[in-house]
Amino acid sequence: MKRQLVAALGLGALLLSSGCDGDPLSTGPAPQTSAPTAETGQLALNCAWLLRSDPDLLNIAFPDEAATYWVAAVPALPGTRLRIEGDFPQARYFSFNTYDVALRPTDVLTDYQLDPVNGGNPYRSETSEGHYQAYAQPGAVPVTRDDNTLYAGSLALPGGAALPNPAWAILYRVYLAEGDPAGGVPLPTLTLEAAGGDTPIRLQGCNPLPPEGVPSLLNDLIRQADVPDLVNLLPFPLAPDQPELVRFYGLPETLRLLLSNAAGFSLPLQAITAADTGGGFLSNIDNAYVTTMMSRQQGDLYILRGRAPRQARHPGEAPLGSAQLRYWSLCTNEFLSQRYVGCLHDDEVPLDRDGFFTLVVSDPKDRPDNVTDANGMAWLPWGAVYPDSVLIYRHMLPSPHFAEAVHNVPYGTPASDIMGDYLPAIRYCDRATIEAAGAAPAAVFAACRDG
Repeated sequence: MKRQLVAALGLGALLLSSGCDGDPLSTGPAPQTSAPTAETGQLALNCAWLLRSDPDLLNIAFPDEAATYWVAAVPALPGTRLRIEGDFPQARYFSFNTYDVALRPTDVLTDYQLDPVNGGNPYRSETSEGHYQAYAQPGAVPVTRDDNTLYAGSLALPGGAALPNPAWAILYRVYLAEGDPAGGVPLPTLTLEAAGGDTPIRLQGCNPLPPEGVPSLLNDLIRQADVPDLVNLLPFPLAPDQPELVRFYGLPETLRLLLSNAAGFSLPLQAITAADTGGGFLSNIDNAYVTTMMSRQQGDLYILRGRAPRQARHPGEAPLGSAQLRYWSLCTNEFLSQRYVGCLHDDEVPLDRDGFFTLVVSDPKDRPDNVTDANGMAWLPWGAVYPDSVLIYRHMLPSPHFAEAVHNVPYGTPASDIMGDYLPAIRYCDRATIEAAGAAPAAVFAACRDG
């Protein structure tokens, strides 16, 4: 059996090293901390982290501007596992998610769940430094899971059978990092090894694409420009006639809602397929989302208002402490490209004296003069070249006492029934109405709602 594992690992090494222009593959155990060693921008099949999110070049799958995402894809060879080693970053949050071929998350391993091998875990205590060692294993998540272990999931087959996923597709997320996008520590090292830890093959520490230090040009132009008149003529039938934020459950339910909007009447639940609430678009298991689509044919400006949750002030505060959420954010996106145009995270969103946030979305030329942080109102760009705007509101890691979190909205239940004031209300509006309503956010939203 051991000879078979060595042969399989040897084949994996050949596959991983083919096409590589960098350093030869290391076959020794990975050191506990190791900075990337390959040339900037190198992309090879034996790189630990192949890609990194970027505002211009890799801005897909509806990302959050406050996060950086790194992508790894490793063949799931029989009888092997993937060892993940790293230092705890200085950041609000980090995690590892695995995905299936439909881009649905299969499992997550989150910062506070990691037992350190030395030092401490700053997401559990005030300790500032520590080192962890985790594993990605093939197969579905078991009833009793191993510590520090991530599971790759399975492919469902007709008749109820299942096969292990053919590859470990892993996204490493770091939110609100300090110092640099990785939180002041090297990227985690990845080592392919036999299930018992024998015959380790360390993947190279290549610098993932796109190269670091490239300034954002395209996304800045999209944010700062005003809509050409021609864009107003483009139809976008997928937006609902009456905008409402609804929970994102998965791709089938999203397709049902889009077809309902296009048809002009609501298709029944599970009309597309059986309920699939497993997410999609490379979503994060720790997050839950409410979203809606807006169309320029119904207005060039929209406004939303809701009660703000109490976010964590240090990494370990939620879900283990007194905060309601670890993190929340608001993003404007575009449907076809799946790009974010702009995002505001919790610390960037001004609140009024009642603890509510009010957000206006428009082109720069249509931004009302009274929509300012000083007046307790935030602003985000629509995106000049887009006829549509996808608004995404994220909740991350709710505390058990926060019953109104997006995570607690069951399939088939209106989000307002669970979230109450924490679900933002949304309306189309215009600049003149907002400016005439004055400096009080509640009055401004009421003018748009009742006008």
